[in-house]
Amino acid sequence: MNKNLLNILFILSFSSVFLTGCGDFLEKEVLGNPTDENFYDTQYKLKAALNATYDVLQMDLFNECECRFGEACGDDVIGGDESLSTQMGQLVQFRFNTSNTWIENRYEINYKGVQRANQVIANAHRVKLSIYDYASHKAVREILGQAKFLRALFYFNLVKTYGGVPIREEVETMDHFVIPRSSAAEVYAYIEKDLREAAIMLPARYMGTDAGQASCGAAVALLMKVLMYQATPGVESEKWQEMVSLGEYFVEGKKMTFGEILKFDASKEDWEALRKRLWFMPKELNAQTDPYETVDTELVSLQNAYSLEYKDYYGNAIAYHDQFYQVGEFCKGSVFEVVFKESADGSTGDTNEGSSIYNKLYAVPSTMLWIKSDIRAELFGNDPRIASVSAHQDYAPDGEINNCGPGKIVSLKWYTPLKDRPQYGGGNGKNRRLIRYVEVVLMYAEALNECHQGARALVQLNKSKAQANTINNSATLYIGGGYGYMRDQIWKERRIELSYEWDRFFDLVRQKRAASILKTFGAKQSNKRGYFFREGVNELFPIPQSEIDISNGVVKQNPGY
Repeated sequence: MNKNLLNILFILSFSSVFLTGCGDFLEKEVLGNPTDENFYDTQYKLKAALNATYDVLQMDLFNECECRFGEACGDDVIGGDESLSTQMGQLVQFRFNTSNTWIENRYEINYKGVQRANQVIANAHRVKLSIYDYASHKAVREILGQAKFLRALFYFNLVKTYGGVPIREEVETMDHFVIPRSSAAEVYAYIEKDLREAAIMLPARYMGTDAGQASCGAAVALLMKVLMYQATPGVESEKWQEMVSLGEYFVEGKKMTFGEILKFDASKEDWEALRKRLWFMPKELNAQTDPYETVDTELVSLQNAYSLEYKDYYGNAIAYHDQFYQVGEFCKGSVFEVVFKESADGSTGDTNEGSSIYNKLYAVPSTMLWIKSDIRAELFGNDPRIASVSAHQDYAPDGEINNCGPGKIVSLKWYTPLKDRPQYGGGNGKNRRLIRYVEVVLMYAEALNECHQGARALVQLNKSKAQANTINNSATLYIGGGYGYMRDQIWKERRIELSYEWDRFFDLVRQKRAASILKTFGAKQSNKRGYFFREGVNELFPIPQSEIDISNGVVKQNPGY
């Protein structure tokens, strides 16, 4: 099997699953019978390949894995299927083997995303463009930037779940299907490079019919999170320092240069070569009369500095705002969200994943995840957000019947109520926010505190608390204190504000608290769920046994499995 055949097989695999979305974003396209040589010859066909990459984020399997690992393995919810006789029960009890179905599913679905992103990046050069077609050059550049963001997101899921994993080549051949694991540090470096490059290739924010696409803001926010997962609380690190710089850029509007965002090192790469590659500039352009060298082009030099701002519908430049509880899809409080849209005829199917995810996790006939009263009380106390993010429900906020049984409480926060959904087609899509502005603020606060700037950290922390206070007109704010006291307050706010957003387990792991908290939690549960967590082992999940078998031992297992 050669490269051409592999590419054709991939093309055929996604040619029938293009998505429906807002305006021109994620539109279906009839592709016919493409070949490796001609499929990517236009920007529209390259965009179709990008849409297939976004499609992975919409799949039931991707979202179920996100929820099962990030939330169900933590201490904020209880599952409706936690018996040791089930794959989910074994997972959340940390009594699984290396062939657990969900461990295999998470590995496979994220590599599916990597492979699709790789196809976009590897084949962008096939697009045939006029050297004077500046709009198309910009479009291709943004497609590449989005593909890099998505690839980084998939690899981030993999590295925080399994540790170091194989870094797949953009163009794979049969000779390179089996490759050994890279170290976690190497994978993180690969992710950072993608996000830094995406940040300078993408606009600050997409709006209107383009809303939902990964932007510079999304790339910077995810980069901050990636840096945070590499840093250790209480240990000085340049990762914390860079998070502070990016927080000043994102939250406070401070300018950064392209060189600072890229962390460009002239000893390792040539700026002009990198510049032309990322800016997708044809080699034929004359440098002295380069049409890109105008005020309309953002990439002029390494020293070119700008703030993270975007234009409103009236053309006014505005920054990202301190808006946390805005409702509706693509609101200012959302940095990046998974776009769920129902098919145009209102029927169910592959493009209606959002509704089916909700039904599987929170609705009738059997709720997969719910919150016990004692968990709810411990988590929120008297916090005003308790009513807006979780509740006893006979009916969900949009009128859907939710008969999950007495004493059970459901999360209501991640999907969009009916009244806020676009009123076209069937309108049953429910967007899920992956990154919100408030998370950026809280990451910034944590980095400031780790850099011993507690007073500045308190200001950022109270931005979140002040917004929460508007719910019941409370004036209660967090108060200053030493490093440890501030850290505990920030972590408390993260748990409350980001509750049920499918990241709790990984937060505990990177905070070095997973063992102590889960064992305490498990001691209170009838099935001791969480109590069997093995410190020094279960911070990472095992590489699926099927992957090790296929590699004939080239891919090595994590310690303890």
